[in-house]
Formats: sequence, C-alpha cells, structure tokens
Amino acid sequence: MWGIFAKAPFEDLWQPDIIVVAIVLQVIYLTLAHGPVAFKLYGRRHMTTRKQTFLFLIGCWLMYFSFAGPLDYLSDNYLYSAHMIQHMIEITIMTPLMMKGLPESFYRSLWNSRLIGKGVRFWVHPLVNGAIFNIVLTAFHSPYLYNLALEHENFHLFEHVVFFVIAGFMWSPLLLEIEGIGSLTNGQKLLYLLYNYNLGMPLIILQLMSGVPWYSVYVHAPRLFAWLTPLGDMQLGAILMLVFMGGAFLTSGIRMWIRQDESIWYD
Repeated sequence: MWGIFAKAPFEDLWQPDIIVVAIVLQVIYLTLAHGPVAFKLYGRRHMTTRKQTFLFLIGCWLMYFSFAGPLDYLSDNYLYSAHMIQHMIEITIMTPLMMKGLPESFYRSLWNSRLIGKGVRFWVHPLVNGAIFNIVLTAFHSPYLYNLALEHENFHLFEHVVFFVIAGFMWSPLLLEIEGIGSLTNGQKLLYLLYNYNLGMPLIILQLMSGVPWYSVYVHAPRLFAWLTPLGDMQLGAILMLVFMGGAFLTSGIRMWIRQDESIWYD
C-alpha cells in the first residue's frame, strides 16, 4: 500500500493550498487574539488563555493533516472508510478544539448580531441544531451528493465547510457556557446526547444493511486490500462513524454524569 504514496504527485498528496489555509487561520487568530491589534480593537492584549490558544492551533494543524497527506489521498482515491475517518476527525475532534479556542466575545457577537442574531439563536436550540446536523450529514452521504463531492473539488470544499458549521452548532450546547446566555443543565445535556445519537443511527443502519455499495467512485477504485470489497469498505465506514460519534458522545456523557447534582433534571 505504501507504494501508492511514493507515486502520488506532491500536490495531490500534500496539498500546499491546505497548509496555506491552516497557516493563514493561525496568523489571523493570533493577530486578533493577542498583542497590539487585540488591544486596539478590544482594550485587552490577550483575548484567550494559553490553553485556548493551544487548542485552536492544534485544531488548525489537525485540519491540515486530516484534509491533506496520506489520509486525504486514500479518501479521495481509494477508501470510503478513510473518508469517513476524515469526516469524523473534523466533526468530533477538530471542530470542538477550535470552538474551545475562540474567545467568549466571538460567540456573544454572533448571539447579539443584528444581522444574523435571530438565526443563530434559533439554530442553537438543541432540538433544532440536532435535527439540522443529522439531516445535513445524512444528505451529504447520499450517493448523489457524495459522488459529486468526490468528482468536484469545489463542492468537496463546500461540503467540509458545511460540516464544520453544522458540527459547531451541534456541539455548542455542550461546550459553551457563556454568562447571560441560557445553557442546558447536565441532565438536559445527557438527553441532548441521546437525541443526537438516535438521529444519527438511520444512516449507519442503512449502510450496514445495504446489499450493494453506494458510491461509484469507490466501486471503480483500485483495491488496496483483496479482502476489503467496496461493500465491506462502506460498512467499515459506517462502523467507524458509529465508533467515533459514540465515543465522542459517551465521553461527553460521562463528563456530564460526573458533574451532576440534585438539580440535574430540574434547573
């Protein structure tokens, strides 16, 4: 398998444009969050803590090594399961890290914005954002849209931007605790996790029960492993989605359970 990487064109394998995006994001973040520009704009030299800064920068580099390099090359040309790992890294790891790295003022500005504030406050409602997240994620894994993303790079980029946005809204009730803005109790967060997990199950079940592979690009791709058929690859991807999402939700649920008190269901 390693021979395919040696033969891959440099730009296809390492995608310099992605590293440029990752670096630009970090420069913008550091410029606005720390130093004289931050002081001039916000009256503070440091808008985020060292921990927040570290989390955001790690998220940026995770974005690069997920969307470029060997994993991306495998996902674009050979394996649906590799593509699913990409999506799950973006949704369950990269997005939460970058969200935790942003200052509270960023979220307040979205919440109070005259232009988009009403839309943000509507979308951030747990029942709404959980439904939007799972419906959109399922739609983008339909055969037509998924094959379209593999065949057209611009649409593929759009897909990843959409995943980042919907994942950000999906995680917001769990990750953001901003004074003055309503938040869920730990008990409500547990129910929210269960709600999201159940909404995500139809896609996983349909792929596991399907008797035929859905994605023509992977059907016609060279087989890297004789034992892994296109159908088996799709089912492996569904299992990976189950493991990643289940693991992320279980970790969050355990954290909520540990923090519970007598007001868990009622406050």
